[in-house]
Amino acid sequence: MPQLDKVTFLSQFFWLCFFYLGFYYVILKFYLPKISRILALRRKKMGFSQEGMIFLQQENQKVRENYEVLLSKALVTSKNLFNNFFSRTTSWLDNNVSSINKMHYQNVNTSFIQSLGETSLSQNLLFYHASKNLPEKLTFKVLLDNLETIKSKSSATKLKTLIQDTKKTKKSKK
Repeated sequence: MPQLDKVTFLSQFFWLCFFYLGFYYVILKFYLPKISRILALRRKKMGFSQEGMIFLQQENQKVRENYEVLLSKALVTSKNLFNNFFSRTTSWLDNNVSSINKMHYQNVNTSFIQSLGETSLSQNLLFYHASKNLPEKLTFKVLLDNLETIKSKSSATKLKTLIQDTKKTKKSKK
């Protein structure tokens, strides 16, 4: 075999070792540092990526918590504002209704009370004339009871005058 020839074997072995060692030296000095830097950079990026993912998850959790807190505060604030405006509106409405009743509808209220009194008086007079056969004390008591119930329903001053008028008419008819 020509590969194992003793004369050429040493030169072949020398050149084989020379090229292998040279190739090893070139790879060791030039390519392996670049590859190791690339791998280290990849490890760093992966570390940053994982840290970034953790950081983003934490940030996302903080944003959710802040959103929930903000939403609950907004809900409480809107509820308080609604209650405040509702109470202010109710008080305004009550004040205006009472002032309108006092100013604008006082005449209407007075005429209504007068018409109630007149109606009651006419009914009582009708009852009085219809019940002439009843004893006088009983009819007078019934009239006074009717007037007292009206008095409790209406204003006191208007009804006092009606009671007095009823008593006067009763005395004058005797």
